[in-house]
Amino acid sequence: MIKQLLIVIGISTVLLGCSTPEYLSEEALKAYVLESENGVTKKHETNGFQSIVTLRPNDLLILQETRGEVEVDSTTLKKLSNKYKDYYYFILSLSKESKEAEYQTGKGFGQFSDVVQTLSFRMADYVNLTTNTQDTIPVGDYIYPRTFGMSNASTLMFAFNKEKTIDKEWIQFNMKEFGLGIGNQNFRFKIEDLTKVPKINFVIKDAKN
Repeated sequence: MIKQLLIVIGISTVLLGCSTPEYLSEEALKAYVLESENGVTKKHETNGFQSIVTLRPNDLLILQETRGEVEVDSTTLKKLSNKYKDYYYFILSLSKESKEAEYQTGKGFGQFSDVVQTLSFRMADYVNLTTNTQDTIPVGDYIYPRTFGMSNASTLMFAFNKEKTIDKEWIQFNMKEFGLGIGNQNFRFKIEDLTKVPKINFVIKDAKN
């Protein structure tokens, strides 16, 4: 009987130790999303190019707007939460040999220029989400901040409306070939993994008064 009880306690301890925390600090949350075992970062390598798609949690976007401050008045927090809550945000990182992908095509200035134009203005034509029930979700918006060869990867952030993802099993980030020679690529995410990502414990300033 005692032996069985110890086994139960041991299993419970392991399960508790592996459970996802409800809240994390900014740095811990950034580390969490990059851990492949947490299911919110996916990678492909093709022809020397590395493609990485990572969920950008809404709370990190909110924190960016509060300039890293976790103490926020209730009006501001509500406004920012409402701004981001209806969307999934994903960061797409493209690189080759730890350099920005558009500089590594090896096909001259014309190809470089075409790729830059596509990254800047046309990626909504090459990227979408699909679901396990065959819904297609277009890009709601995206940004491509150019760093002119000063970074180790080209990065873009995409926004997708969550409406068609409700009650779905998974969503898939799809990217068609657009000039790098890496072909069509797909990155599948379980909704369960996306929804259980820890939050940042914002402190309401006026709650202290």
